[in-house]
Amino acid sequence: MLKILGKIGLLVAALAVSAVWLVVLRLKDVPLPLLAAYGLLLVGLVAGLLWPGVLGRASTRRRVLAFLGVPVGLGTLGLYLAVVYYVTDLPVLLALAAAGCLAWAATTVLHGHRAASQTRRAFLTGGAGLVLGVLSGLSVSWVERHRRDALTRSDQPRQAAMRAEGKRSRIADGTVRVFPIHTGDTIVTYGQFYGGLDGWEGLNGYLRTLVDKTQIAVPVYAYLIDHPRHGPMLVDTGVNWEQAHDHDGYYDHNHMVSRLLTQRDEYQMAPEQDLRVHLARLGYDAKEITTVFLTHVHDDHAGGLRYLPRASVVMDRRDWEQGVLYPYSFDLVKDNLSFPAFTSGPFGAFPAGQDHFGDGSLILLPIPGHSPGHMSVLLRLETGSVLFMGDTLYTLPHLATDQVRQTTIGGADTVHQMEAARRIQNLLAADPRTVPLFAHDNTRYQSELVAAAFAQGTPGEAGLRELRTHLESVLTPDWRLRPGHAPRFVPPASGTGVGQVEFR
Repeated sequence: MLKILGKIGLLVAALAVSAVWLVVLRLKDVPLPLLAAYGLLLVGLVAGLLWPGVLGRASTRRRVLAFLGVPVGLGTLGLYLAVVYYVTDLPVLLALAAAGCLAWAATTVLHGHRAASQTRRAFLTGGAGLVLGVLSGLSVSWVERHRRDALTRSDQPRQAAMRAEGKRSRIADGTVRVFPIHTGDTIVTYGQFYGGLDGWEGLNGYLRTLVDKTQIAVPVYAYLIDHPRHGPMLVDTGVNWEQAHDHDGYYDHNHMVSRLLTQRDEYQMAPEQDLRVHLARLGYDAKEITTVFLTHVHDDHAGGLRYLPRASVVMDRRDWEQGVLYPYSFDLVKDNLSFPAFTSGPFGAFPAGQDHFGDGSLILLPIPGHSPGHMSVLLRLETGSVLFMGDTLYTLPHLATDQVRQTTIGGADTVHQMEAARRIQNLLAADPRTVPLFAHDNTRYQSELVAAAFAQGTPGEAGLRELRTHLESVLTPDWRLRPGHAPRFVPPASGTGVGQVEFR
């Protein structure tokens, strides 16, 4: 009985590991028919090794390995090399091969095989192991050189964009300026972006993001603030060039799990979308940025910190202590962090806030939920105010929280996020001269109206009024969507790839 229970336990554990591996392969876009066939082979192999008789009376574990183990092994290696392998794995793979050869040779010798053929095989296999071990050591420097060369080649278009004609001259006339900075796009599932009311919540929502392939591309925005008293600042920093063009290498600074559970094409960035290029084209240098207000620590908002080692980074302490997933983005600024205390008293619908400079020009508002210490930033202009939303609400239609919602963490975090959304609604309703600015808005509000209003950094009273007019054309006073503004997924024409979002 104990033996049977032990085998059942091994079967369950093996199937669990296999299921995780199949999810990883699905995340890497392996076709479902191929996954199904491969999965059946895995199940057959595990069951056959534990109960050889299930494959016929004449079956033995050796026959199971020959007829199922070899195809599974080759299939696993092939799938790994096709969809997961990255050049930095080469030294590890060579080292594993070396260890395998040496182990086989040592086993043969220790078992005392005296046949000449066995001795010769052990000698050749051990020699191959030594050669592979040496190649593993030598390949480390080659791999790093290969990565650097590849990044240098990919960086050449960015350098050309930096030098291209059409740079602006920086204007210093005592006016607060705000410039939207589009730092590329991120590929997400439609449900992750718009399915929060359709079951995309908590663990279930996270698992669906791993296997669902109804994908869309959404923009990633940071915002440059040029303040006459406080200097050039950023709200968020977007993604960086390495995240988009050396994704696997960038996330290997942490561990392979990061690489396995993310897509290597999750970020797309044209040369002119690089943060450094944007700043240079606007007449600024990344070294001039004095302060970064980080709405939250997720990597599509913090990646650009790699370019800003001199900036003071202001974020909620809870996010730093509980929310950081990829510390590498923070390596150059971790000694320059500043944590607001939120002791300036209530601000409108918000029970607490922080007047960061003490002159009322910029207010930090805690809105946890999307992350443990998410915050928004309110900046006062001469003609009104702008509210930088971060990710509490992705787009203008998301202000209709009972109709449009992104995936949420679930439980108390979802409750907190919706409370924050209602506070934002109340703040916008109380001041018609305040406009929201989003980090991922994929509607014409961002691509056309915000782009036009802030093209010179100063929207003026007319620009802010036009943005509010559009807001009121999309949303009713009680924060419901007007007809024609509900999102709908449009599959790609080819049947595979990235789809579109249309509003009806």
